[in-house]
Order: sequence, then C-alpha cells, then structure tokens
Amino acid sequence: MKAIIVAGGRGERLKPITNSMPKSMVEVDDKPILLHIINLFKKYGIKDFIIALCFLPNVITKFFGDGTKFGVNIAYTYEDSQNPLGTAGAISLTKDLIDNTFIVTYGDILRDLDINRMIDFHKKNKAFATINIYKRLSKDAKSMIIINKNKKVVKFIERPKQETQKQEYIWANGAFYIFEPEIFDFIPDKKADFGFDVFPELLKSKKNLFGFISKGYFVDIGNLEKLEFARKTFNSI
Repeated sequence: MKAIIVAGGRGERLKPITNSMPKSMVEVDDKPILLHIINLFKKYGIKDFIIALCFLPNVITKFFGDGTKFGVNIAYTYEDSQNPLGTAGAISLTKDLIDNTFIVTYGDILRDLDINRMIDFHKKNKAFATINIYKRLSKDAKSMIIINKNKKVVKFIERPKQETQKQEYIWANGAFYIFEPEIFDFIPDKKADFGFDVFPELLKSKKNLFGFISKGYFVDIGNLEKLEFARKTFNSI
C-alpha cells in the first residue's frame, strides 16, 4: 500500500524557523517531522511513498532522495508554490501513480496510530474512505464529525461556527485517511480541500465514509507553542 504525505506547507506560524525550510522539515527529537512520519509507516510495513511538495521542495528531496538510505521508496509531485492546490488538490497530481487502496496524511503531524488496525477497519467496512478521528474540545477543533453506532460518518462540518456550539468534546478530523482509488473522481484538478469540498461531496453521493477512532499521541505542529510542546513530549519510534 502506498502512502501520500502532503508536505508543501510554508509554516507561516513557525517563523523564523521556517524561513529556510518547509514546515515538515522542522526538527523534533533531532529529526525532521517528516522522517518521524515515515518511520511510523515503516513500523507497520509501509515503505512506498509519494511526497507532495510545494514550498522549498529541494530541501526535502536533497534530504530524502529516493528514500533508499531510509529503507523506503519515495516518489515526488510538485505544486506551483505561487498557486498551491489545497489539501485535496495536491493529491490530484498523484492519480497516475495510484492503482489501489492508499493512505493520505500531512507532513506536520506527530501521532501514535495503529495503521494496520485502521486498514483492517477500512476493509472490513468496505469503506470508500476512512478518516482517523479523535476527541477534541470543540473550541479547539477545526472540524466536527458525527458518526453513527457503526462509526459511519453521517455529518462532516469544516470550521464549525463556535457561537453555535457548546464547549464539549467532539469527534474531530485527525488528518489521516484511507481511500479507494476512485476518490480521484471527487477531487478536481484545481484548488480543493478535503474538509470543505471532498468529504461533504462523498456524503452527498452516499459513499461509505467511516471514522476510525484513535486515542493515542497527536500533535498538529502548527505554531511555535505546539512545536515546543512536541519537543518536550514526543518519543521517537
């Protein structure tokens, strides 16, 4: 199974560290975040990667090359840094490289996730798409996901309005997905976002969209405060 890692972010809120490197190359525990992500996949036997690049791509390609020195295989796609395609649009560039079930995640998240259990869950439910979900306080959540008793997603709200919510724990998007290759039929060859564009369309089209629950370590390194927290708490695989 192939994994696509979207790793083109500028990391505006991580400046000045990201003045000369993409966000995914910021170090935690003396290694780039992106290497920790690859090592997590390797732990579960996944060694074929496509890294979707945009901002300062040469920093990543120079470090990782074709992946041989890290025991993996890496291909790359390239977005125009002046016209980024969004979280889903970036994936449209990989469609000629995908012919089977595949994984998508982002290059700025450190997590503890049993990937094989998630794959088994996806297959058992004959899912078209599976989203890793986790509990988060509603005021901090960038999304709100409602699932039924079978963990099938019945509603997906991106950037929910805070004034309409009680401050409680809700299911949120963990930004780790398993897709069937037909997902590309729902991803336009232009700027598009999974939360705003793709997942709502899947629900509208009555595709099997499921939520896989996880409770482990999760840090989205979006700013300097979260980076400092990760550097204090993350243990390398």
